[in-house]
Amino acid sequence: MDYKYKISVIVPCYNSEKFLKETLDNLLGQTLREIQIIAVNDGSKDSTADIIAEYAAKDSRILSVYQENAGVSAARNNGIEHAEGKYTMFLDSDDLFSENTLESMYNSLEETGADMGICRIMRFGYGGNEFNPIVDTFVKEKEIDCYDKRLLWNFLVSNKCYKTELLHKHSIRFTPLRYSEDGVFMMQFICGIHPKITGVYDAVMKYRRLSPDQGYSVSQRIEYELVEHFSRSHELIYKAAKDSFGSGKCADTEGYLQEILLKKYTALINEFYRSLWRGDDETLELIGKVAADAKSRMSDETKKKCSNVIKDIGEPVFTKKGIAENPYISIVAKKPSEEFISSLYAQTMPVFELVTKDKNTLPDYENISTASPKGKITVKLSGKAPLDMRFLKIVSLLKRSPKFGIFPDFLIKLGATILLKIKK
Repeated sequence: MDYKYKISVIVPCYNSEKFLKETLDNLLGQTLREIQIIAVNDGSKDSTADIIAEYAAKDSRILSVYQENAGVSAARNNGIEHAEGKYTMFLDSDDLFSENTLESMYNSLEETGADMGICRIMRFGYGGNEFNPIVDTFVKEKEIDCYDKRLLWNFLVSNKCYKTELLHKHSIRFTPLRYSEDGVFMMQFICGIHPKITGVYDAVMKYRRLSPDQGYSVSQRIEYELVEHFSRSHELIYKAAKDSFGSGKCADTEGYLQEILLKKYTALINEFYRSLWRGDDETLELIGKVAADAKSRMSDETKKKCSNVIKDIGEPVFTKKGIAENPYISIVAKKPSEEFISSLYAQTMPVFELVTKDKNTLPDYENISTASPKGKITVKLSGKAPLDMRFLKIVSLLKRSPKFGIFPDFLIKLGATILLKIKK
């Protein structure tokens, strides 16, 4: 089959004016020139359409596609229908690739004859730069087994390159869900086709993490519908794996399903529970139900592995009132600033209370108190400068540690501060 381009990159766009130019410039600056950029405007209400039109007028490799607002899954599916590249990739409108990513992906797929390529992931923006450590363990490998459990910890769609012919031949499309839809897409491709997969270590997909004042991306929000869609997606992922076992290609079927359940629980805690102060009680209750369902199907060994996920927060309490009544950390700040409050509620360790003199001027959170500290550890702060989002997590881990937990609270606070400086 003849293809007009080497790679098609599908960019779903919805109210993307803030970062879209940077993303399009990044794609146009790729070392691989024979590419197609499909910008799918999903009914945006800002200047997204104007930006796409401006760039499409300057470069014929950019194809502008418009659809009434139908969500990211529909936008990506629309893009697949227009793909004229031998391979297809996806990139969100606020993310980036390293300059050589498309060229490295294409060359690796051609050299190995693989159907799917996977590259590195680097998170950037709020919280600093960080490569995904799990992905880094397997993208150096030229051949990756379809049932390699490490793949289950990397559902992100944008660090993968798919053979376009197979997407069409097997009708692989995104399910109309708002969370983990990329995981369903990947698992249907892997479990339904059993493709040849290769790693591409010298290519990097850069995933942007927004700060609280920039607003939250879908993966940083906590809403009832998102948790519901997360649960439905993971059930489809579980089903895709289970239905594929008849092929005989998976040597450890039960172990593979247990890994899916562990991933589901881990993602639920890390992506939703740790952000619980941004949600409501109904959403928190649903998180608890989904977590309980996952654990009900786990083996004792898998349940033990869950303890590593929650070692800084203890056994999760799925009510805000319960956390406020029994916090692990008490933060004492006389007159906390807006910046400080914003950073405090963006922490990855949510089992805390804020003790302050004047509660009336602060947001109406259950865990803000004027009473005496109730936590296992009390940390006194000025309340002026914003906190590193990992601060409370490190404080908690140090306090729970048999080695460091015996130290006075002020020394644990100092230790956390020093560790964060080292990690930067």
